[in-house]
Amino acid sequence: MTEDDARRFAATLHAGQVDKIGHPYIAHLERVVHNLKTRWPDATESEILAAWLHDAIEHTHTTRDDLLAAAVPPAAVNIIEAVSRPSNADYMDWIADMAANGGISAIRVKLADNQDNIETVQVAAPPDGPKKVATQYEPACRLLEESLAAAARK
Repeated sequence: MTEDDARRFAATLHAGQVDKIGHPYIAHLERVVHNLKTRWPDATESEILAAWLHDAIEHTHTTRDDLLAAAVPPAAVNIIEAVSRPSNADYMDWIADMAANGGISAIRVKLADNQDNIETVQVAAPPDGPKKVATQYEPACRLLEESLAAAARK
């Protein structure tokens, strides 16, 4: 699967969905990919494909098997699974588990995602936006950044 294939597949999966600022959902995915490539110019093909498809499992009815059947490489699917929060999981508990066990690629994709979430919540200014940024996205970013720094020291 090429990056263009992943973009088209993501557009199909998220057709009709909108992001936090009311734009077609593909705009969020484009910003996440941009964030990933800007911060990590050495981003792997699997990380880039996963950035395009990072919400496929969490926000659509897509499964691991569906992704594999669509020719998404297994390494990218593993990243997508790692950044897909189970519906019953506490956000910060899930982030702590990802920081401990998710691997560098999953952490990079999630940080690129959270960067966009923080920026779009600030633009959209929903009533719970500042609280969500302060209690969810910023603490998650700190924990994930600490995990990346620790991995770099190894």
